[in-house]
Amino acid sequence: MALLEKIGHVLTTDLTKDFKFSKKSKTEADDELTFIDQLKKRRSIYALGKKVHFSQAYIAELIQSAVKSCPSAFNSNSSRIVILFGDSHYKFWEITKEVKRQEVPAQIFEGVKIKIDQCASAYGTVLFYEDQNVIHDLQKKMPMSAEDFPIWSEQTSGMAQFAVWTALADAGLGASLQHYNPSVDQTVAEHFKLDPNWLLRAQLCFGSIEQPAEPRPDYDFQNRFRVFH
Repeated sequence: MALLEKIGHVLTTDLTKDFKFSKKSKTEADDELTFIDQLKKRRSIYALGKKVHFSQAYIAELIQSAVKSCPSAFNSNSSRIVILFGDSHYKFWEITKEVKRQEVPAQIFEGVKIKIDQCASAYGTVLFYEDQNVIHDLQKKMPMSAEDFPIWSEQTSGMAQFAVWTALADAGLGASLQHYNPSVDQTVAEHFKLDPNWLLRAQLCFGSIEQPAEPRPDYDFQNRFRVFH
């Protein structure tokens, strides 16, 4: 879990002008990855399989450690994580398929079904929730910031999603982030007996990489950054 240690270090360290994302010294092993190298390993992998050699207990611990490494506004710790393996993973995607079958026209559903079956072919799924009870309590305690807490909650969830996705990639597993909420929310909550105050934000299916991602497009990022001195 070296990546998680690096994430924690970056989150708790002041970044000065002397800080560089580079190898610590030339004497270290040539194959050691920098923090940025590890972040770049996170890609959207859609061709996923079940050839995973890690135990489910190890994967669950990895996911939990990744989420615990993430900050949250006012230490709300509002993220709630559901990890699905085996029959539970399959059932989630069957529920999603049936909900979408009733929701979209037949000619469109065939394409949707292909994508859902692709997710079901993966090894497991992580469901990312935000506990609305936590958000509402904070809104009551700090009414001046009430409008901001839902936004901060989304940021908290986004960091958890990114951390888990990157941790899985660092372990050699592929993953892709899906958003079949909110249409599946109620049925999924009822099936898995989840707290109705948990709001589903994203689904991350993961597994063995059956086909790698295409090379990243070489975008011109100059218009996305501004540096002032």
